[in-house]
Amino acid sequence: MAHRVSCRTVASREENNKLQAATFNSKVEHFTVPLPQEVEERLEQIVGSVPELGPGSRVLDVGSGTGCLIHHMQARGVQDVLAVDLSSGMLDELRQRFSSGSTCGNNAGVRTWCGDVQSLPAYQGPFDAAFFNAVFGNVYDQRDTLLHAALLLKPGGHIVLSHPLGRQWLAGLHRDAPRLVPHDLPDQAALQQLVADLPLEVRSVRDEPDLYIAVLQVPKCYAFAQSPLYLEGAVVTGFGRGSKQMGVPTANLPPEPLAAKLEQLPLGVYFGWAQLDTAPEQPPADREVHKMVMNVGRRPTIGKETDLTVEVHVLHKFSQDFYGRHLRVVTLGYIRPEMKFDGLPSLIARIKADIGIAKSQLDLPELVTFQRDRIFTAADPQQG
Repeated sequence: MAHRVSCRTVASREENNKLQAATFNSKVEHFTVPLPQEVEERLEQIVGSVPELGPGSRVLDVGSGTGCLIHHMQARGVQDVLAVDLSSGMLDELRQRFSSGSTCGNNAGVRTWCGDVQSLPAYQGPFDAAFFNAVFGNVYDQRDTLLHAALLLKPGGHIVLSHPLGRQWLAGLHRDAPRLVPHDLPDQAALQQLVADLPLEVRSVRDEPDLYIAVLQVPKCYAFAQSPLYLEGAVVTGFGRGSKQMGVPTANLPPEPLAAKLEQLPLGVYFGWAQLDTAPEQPPADREVHKMVMNVGRRPTIGKETDLTVEVHVLHKFSQDFYGRHLRVVTLGYIRPEMKFDGLPSLIARIKADIGIAKSQLDLPELVTFQRDRIFTAADPQQG
């Protein structure tokens, strides 16, 4: 089960954001003082924890403050940085220090965006790396923050959680000012729990008395521990919750026969290839192996049902309904955990984004090969 840290010191994310903004707006002058050389050296190490950074990288700097990481990024050749902070005062100071481009993300440069990273529009990304320096203890919900950051990254992208004064130093601040700093920084075990159901892998944790650096990565091709995962069964009727009306008709597999394979699988959205056994009168295209997006979960946005469902959206318009037909899938990537959205428009927008990710990833040579996997060719003599 995923590790959820409950933030009991403030009532809501909105209240926490207001507190953070007000506090740091009042402390801008404090963050204009030059940093000690040893701290600058640690900041350089923090940026260096992602060795792939270079001139072509797009970087998200969350809780950027006045921009203490940016000149270290620029020293690595990074030209495209989006600095995000809740404090408008901090960003005003940052803009005076660095030449800023437009906020739309079309032009390289140091750009700024004032607000919570969980509200950052998807069009600002995708990014190659996201840095949370000296800010991860201040966010309202650490897991949700990591999830939203992961969704803003490219496959293979990195998240860096860091503090140049170390985890124990922040623990003292958390103890003395729990409303402002509602969390400790996670040690390696806690971090593994925190990302248990997220599309992230812990790459390294450097936990020293005066330096904390944790590096996470979105797996390349969104690979997950059980992939490739093979599932098959006869298509059953769903719960009538409107998938077809939303433009994403699904072929539902009965979860009971698949229980052993689903037991260790995080609930969420996956992608891969699918093939349907069709009726003789159906066109050959209906029997071909097609891209698919699959939801394993309980659809919390749509209803209150607690029964597990396995819903496969095959990216093909079939000539007729497929209830009772046999469906085979090979599952290759894990995009995200199941999420509760604030309404159908947000849900549909996210589904479209998931479909876009699936389409692009399944065009990669290493995943295209599974289109002719034995699970499909052995069942279809015409493909043998």
